[in-house]
Amino acid sequence: MKKLLIISICFFTLSSTNLAQNQANIWHFGHYIGLDFNDGVPTPITDVPQNHSNASSTICDEDGNFLFSCNAKEIINRIGVTMQNGDNIIGNWHSSQGILIVQRPGSDHLYYVFSVDLGQFVELGMHYSVVDMNLDGGLGAVTSQKNIEIEAGYDAFDKLNAVRHKNGKDIWIVTRKFSEDSYAAFLLTENGFDPNPVLSPAIDRNIYDFDCNFGTMKISYNKKYLVTAYKYEDGDYYLDQAFEICKFNDKTGEVELLYTLCKNAGIYLTHFEPFAVEFSPDSKLLYLTFENNSTPNKIMELFQYDVSKIEDSVSFVESEILIASGPVNGLQLARDGKIYCTGYDYGAYDYISVINKPWERGTACDFQADAIYMGSEVVTWFLPNQLLDYLYRFEWDNNCSGVPINFKPNFIPNPQNIIWDFGDGSATTTELWPVHTYNQAGEYEISVVVHYYPTDNYPNGRIERTSRVIEINASPQVDLGPDLQICEGSTFDLTAGSDSGFYVWSTGVFGDDKFSI
Repeated sequence: MKKLLIISICFFTLSSTNLAQNQANIWHFGHYIGLDFNDGVPTPITDVPQNHSNASSTICDEDGNFLFSCNAKEIINRIGVTMQNGDNIIGNWHSSQGILIVQRPGSDHLYYVFSVDLGQFVELGMHYSVVDMNLDGGLGAVTSQKNIEIEAGYDAFDKLNAVRHKNGKDIWIVTRKFSEDSYAAFLLTENGFDPNPVLSPAIDRNIYDFDCNFGTMKISYNKKYLVTAYKYEDGDYYLDQAFEICKFNDKTGEVELLYTLCKNAGIYLTHFEPFAVEFSPDSKLLYLTFENNSTPNKIMELFQYDVSKIEDSVSFVESEILIASGPVNGLQLARDGKIYCTGYDYGAYDYISVINKPWERGTACDFQADAIYMGSEVVTWFLPNQLLDYLYRFEWDNNCSGVPINFKPNFIPNPQNIIWDFGDGSATTTELWPVHTYNQAGEYEISVVVHYYPTDNYPNGRIERTSRVIEINASPQVDLGPDLQICEGSTFDLTAGSDSGFYVWSTGVFGDDKFSI
């Protein structure tokens, strides 16, 4: 007797997003100090058993528990001692962004520690070491993969960034090469580190004076733009003493130079030295720090720019607003949605300053000088380097039309109340972990207003506003034709159409025969 099999299959699109949590909740930096953001309000740590100059990176587990930190010379573990095999790391602790820790995609215990040199006379270049947290009783240890030279990064100095690939899983490690004058984006996947970078042309700059390379590089939180600071030009063309304004492609790793931003009035004047870069968490505003040498005391100045105008250099420069002068260096977004600042350009400082509302235009951003006392002369120029994606204010698990999307808040502490607007004209919701379905493909701006409970630091509570743009893809419209009736032992082909996406495959048993789809 012939057996009949009737098959109906539904295909749908999946989007993979690695949901970050609390890996950036603790910072180690400066002279034996740090900040703990686990309670939502930064608490000074005054007994860090490690000295950092500029280069610093710290990593926590997903619950915010400290794992280890590195100052480009040694790695210390969670009990405050040098990690097994964690000494003699090849790097330079004076480098602006000389060290970076990232977790290997797909692993719960392997971490990569990347380092770059300062770029002064000796080319140490770029290296990495691998930390296995399963070793030494869970304290972690550097494996035999230690100080691995990255040949393509032999001329990489001072700049390190990390962002997740558009696929939400792999990680781009981005740096700046100076002999070959290019940006280099290396890919870290679950299979390990790819030493063959994506190269993008950049401006020719002096390689052997560290002042020329000094300053930070940041990628916007929507991963569309990259901005790099170059403190000083050791030559005659002082317009190179500037910020490079670039586009970034998180799918290909490519960097496209748009233009340079320089505040010097002429080619022989070095009045304004670029230092630090940071974007607001909604990527709508850019903050840049200059040292103004035209004044007797060489003051530091903080400027704000409108990112919506960034691809038009004239409009972008015209959007400039002076926010503050003073201790405004070392800009770094933190887990509480604020941007923190170090002191002046030279020497150590006593305080951390803060931009309380970095999403607000102009002085409404509420810059607060000397907000947190850290101790006498312990704060150095720059704050910890970390994976951009750890700082998202909220995330989601797919981007398909017609499919429920789960939204994950990353706000600390837990809000008193919250309002989500999904940007498609639907009703707002006050659920902390909302689920929403977009009916049509397109781009939508998700806006969130968060109210926090009163604390000692904020007696009247605190309000945060943030947003992100989600790109919704059309779910594939699959037409398999009419249902098929086939006899046991027969073969057939299924065509799922030409729509792009990832499809679900099924397996099953028909009688004594197995089939796969």
